[in-house]
Amino acid sequence: MGLDIFFKVIGGLGIFMYGMHNMSGGMQKLAGDRLKKILAVLTTNRFMAIIMGIFVTGMVQSSSVSTVMTIGFVNAGLLNLKQSLGVILGANIGTTITGWILVLKIGKYGLPIAGIAALLYLFGKSDRAKTRALTTMGLGMIFFGLQLMSDGFKPLRTMPEFIELFHKFQADSLSGVIAAAAVGALMTAIVQSSSATLGITITLAVQGLIDYQTAVALVLGENVGTTITACLASIGARSNAKRAAYAHTIINIVGVIWVTSIFGLYIKFLHNFADPAANVTRFIATAHTMFNVTNVIIFTPFITLIANFLMKIVKDDEEVVESVTHLDIRMADTPTVIISQTKKEILGMAGDISTMMNSLKDIIVSGTEINKNVEQIVELEEKLDLVQKEISDVNFEIMHKDLDEKYIEETRGNLEVADEYETVSDYLTRISKSIKKLNENDILLNNKKKESLEQIHTKVVEFFDYVNTAYENGNKEILVEAMQKSADIKDLYKKARKEHMERVAEHKMPAMLSTAYMDILNHYRRIKDHMVNVVETLSV
Repeated sequence: MGLDIFFKVIGGLGIFMYGMHNMSGGMQKLAGDRLKKILAVLTTNRFMAIIMGIFVTGMVQSSSVSTVMTIGFVNAGLLNLKQSLGVILGANIGTTITGWILVLKIGKYGLPIAGIAALLYLFGKSDRAKTRALTTMGLGMIFFGLQLMSDGFKPLRTMPEFIELFHKFQADSLSGVIAAAAVGALMTAIVQSSSATLGITITLAVQGLIDYQTAVALVLGENVGTTITACLASIGARSNAKRAAYAHTIINIVGVIWVTSIFGLYIKFLHNFADPAANVTRFIATAHTMFNVTNVIIFTPFITLIANFLMKIVKDDEEVVESVTHLDIRMADTPTVIISQTKKEILGMAGDISTMMNSLKDIIVSGTEINKNVEQIVELEEKLDLVQKEISDVNFEIMHKDLDEKYIEETRGNLEVADEYETVSDYLTRISKSIKKLNENDILLNNKKKESLEQIHTKVVEFFDYVNTAYENGNKEILVEAMQKSADIKDLYKKARKEHMERVAEHKMPAMLSTAYMDILNHYRRIKDHMVNVVETLSV
């Protein structure tokens, strides 16, 4: 009997957690484009941040995902500390939706729901249909896993030794409430899923192994245990991200302390909304929701005070390794947000490249302040190297996720465009250094060569702007016109090269000038080639 109980409980728990994972992953995919808009909505308004925290957590069905995502946003500089506190408070409310899902008494239908959804997933044709089936299958597995755990615990009701054990484990005194809360916190910290421990708590209560007061005390502790995920995510992060994680823990611990101190009154208050004798699951879900909603109401006015307090106790980083993008590996659980932010970072790269091109034009046309302009170009090129690396690191991480084909293609496209833009910056730097070297050796470009380079430079800038605008707008219908612009640049290149070679044959010129000029022409041609690569990427 012992093995039978163990197998059913552990099997049910595993299926329950895997169901939560599938449902969470499926809902994230379905909500993908909505998640991409979150950063535009999140402002310094604390109430909007709370609403978005509820919204995101409700969609992804995991407070761990939304809090870790928030830590990532803070670490990347996309959110400030006050904004993150609002999101975290909202996430605490959003996570209570799980309890209300469990209120639905359809455990016996969990297996057929999962089975039908699995068949739909296998035979589904579109990615979206498969995602819906995956989400539904996760929901079915949640209920089936809960049913298995319930069946597994059922024999314990007739075993005197377990009855005696559970009777000792009751929240009928302050010490009992604290002990139950501590057990709930420990269990959640170990499995890192408040949904799993909530499911176990509800199952124990339904089977009568623990009373509803003890179940409520366990749930209080589970709200503390779930903060371990954010704390782990903050390891190695910047000070502001650590502050956000610590705030999550402090808010939940203080909340549990004040509820524990008036636990008897709290239980009586809950009786106004649910009857544990009629539906203990509803009572537990109500307790979970009331705790978090009340906590948010209490702490919202003190967000600024909490932020200032954390600024004092958590010192700023002594050595800050500045990130050049607003991307962070902790955001990997929300791939659509990374994809959206990556595009913004690439458009930022384009802005830097435009600045490099303007400086390069000044070098070619006026020949003044060459050292200053070259220094600026080199600095921007080094920055773009780092941008491209950070984009690659984070985006390769989400490529391992179970993404829809649409998002896989978008991620690949972003990676290719970032790589091509970084290479363009390399060639612009080489051109500027070639001109600087000629200047240092008192070798000047004549007016004819300057005119040729200016013409090619202008055409390359126009081509770059045209392609980048198409990337920004998602315009795929540019192949024909882009190829014509590419051909125009190639014709100018051939013309300049021919004129140069004729002049070399007719007039003696410094070898350094001849070599450098041809290098510059070839560098412009290579920039054009890399922009053609971007066009081909966009046109797929």
